[in-house]
Amino acid sequence: MPARSRRRKNQGVATVGSLLLSSLSTDQSRMLLMADLCSRWPEVVGPRLGDNSSPGSIIDGVLTVVVSRSIFSHEISMRGGDITTAVREGWGLDVSGVRVQVGKVRRKQPDRKPKKGAGPVTPERTEVDACLDRVKHVVSRDDVAENLARLMALYRKRFGGKPR
Repeated sequence: MPARSRRRKNQGVATVGSLLLSSLSTDQSRMLLMADLCSRWPEVVGPRLGDNSSPGSIIDGVLTVVVSRSIFSHEISMRGGDITTAVREGWGLDVSGVRVQVGKVRRKQPDRKPKKGAGPVTPERTEVDACLDRVKHVVSRDDVAENLARLMALYRKRFGGKPR
């Protein structure tokens, strides 16, 4: 009997993204693709237009693009064919034209960075001991009383408050 080959051919292997999209309804997958298009809009139109415009919706194959000022509407209109091609090829959305509308552009939310010098809040051992004296006669387990006291001291240090 001939030896069996253990190698598998990668025929019919699908990407995770395509499996995800195939498990969703048509409307859900279209919304997911539209969200991806919105987040990567500057890749389609360039950084200058990407900062001053955003895709709005697709109705009957027409992509509505919202621009911040009318000066950008002309450029989007002129590049309409390139934009429809990029959206069709890059996202597989059925777009046949572009309509421009002046309005409020959805901006990408800036990443929130913690304040400088703001590190983890750690209560002093004396603060924990003071809280432990308050709870050890109420809680029978020592480990639970210790954790509760640490939490109380952390809360007081973080949000203020006087020990009672």
